[in-house]
Amino acid sequence: MTTGGAKPVAGLYEVADGVYIYTITGFIMVNTGIIVGDDAVAVVDTGTTESDARALLNAVASVTDKPVRYVINTHYHGDHSFGNWWFLPAITIGHERCRLKLVGDEGASHRDTMASHMPMIREQVEAVPVTPPAVTFQNFVDLHLGNIDLKLAYLGRAHTDNDIAIGVEGADVAFAGDLIEQSGPPIAGEGFPNDWGPTLRKLGAAMVDRYVPGHGLIVDSMFVSDQASAFETLSRTCAGAETAAEAMEAMPQSVVDMLETQTPAAIQRYFETVTA
Repeated sequence: MTTGGAKPVAGLYEVADGVYIYTITGFIMVNTGIIVGDDAVAVVDTGTTESDARALLNAVASVTDKPVRYVINTHYHGDHSFGNWWFLPAITIGHERCRLKLVGDEGASHRDTMASHMPMIREQVEAVPVTPPAVTFQNFVDLHLGNIDLKLAYLGRAHTDNDIAIGVEGADVAFAGDLIEQSGPPIAGEGFPNDWGPTLRKLGAAMVDRYVPGHGLIVDSMFVSDQASAFETLSRTCAGAETAAEAMEAMPQSVVDMLETQTPAAIQRYFETVTA
């Protein structure tokens, strides 16, 4: 496994002309994106709280005086979407199932769950006005910022059923959200292990050298391939087992090395989503 280039642990980093990574350093460290075009500015993900969102807005202001016109959510999880409200009237874009997870009672329930898992910032999370994407798509959509074109793609189920990747034309970089995990093992609690490998293969076919994960350092195509292989091997092993316990006992060490403490959860999710 290799990372595709150094990136500061926190702060603002220009990865290509007009394309920046801003790593939010709140309760959860999250990679966000800032793409500055001639005609418009887009951000990728918005953090968990008002303070996260305002830090990202300040980062935008440090590189351009143009307002943010678009917000793109890589998936619905609150550490990537709960800052949306503070970017209004920007247009928020996401997969159609991302919106469904954040609308009405579904969004309120997710906020309550996130708050319960973060006692140190519980009040800040509870104060979030959950703001779902206003524009949604099923598979692909192009977004034009003037001199920079973005390709938004849903490639299949993985970390959730609504993960998308954002390719920046001509910049040799893609924002992948939690399709890829670098700072820790892939979180599989509501994932789809049998689909995750094939989805990552599609992502790896994007022919870029740098992928920005939702958390951690920039990675390269070899890292994406290694993570895909781990899920493919896990799925084959589970397919040959009758129970989760049997699959865990037979699981190759290469999978455990990649998925670490998430290996049991990934196995359990395989049996829940494939054999149920």
